[in-house]
Amino acid sequence: MKQLDKLNIELSEVLSTLIKIPASELQSDDLVSNLLVLVGERQVLLSLLLNDDKIDDADYLQHQLDLTEKFTIQSNVIMADRQALLHASSKNKRQINVYETIDSNR
Repeated sequence: MKQLDKLNIELSEVLSTLIKIPASELQSDDLVSNLLVLVGERQVLLSLLLNDDKIDDADYLQHQLDLTEKFTIQSNVIMADRQALLHASSKNKRQINVYETIDSNR
């Protein structure tokens, strides 16, 4: 359980940092990679916890479910922000291509 609690803190810190820093910073890519690793580790630990017949602490399990929902919401906010940036970038590239085409036809 302590390993899962420590992992939850790390995961929360990574998500908080990702929300605060711009996507264009190099650290952002490393944080996203780290987030992927942490989520995978958390899934493994949660599976072990759920399959352990000795664990009967309903409050602790509910807390983990609440954290999962919180992490999901934070991740979705970050993902939506990154997707909006990608969409804006694609739109800007198309506009530049149109202007270049117009300029080359003069």
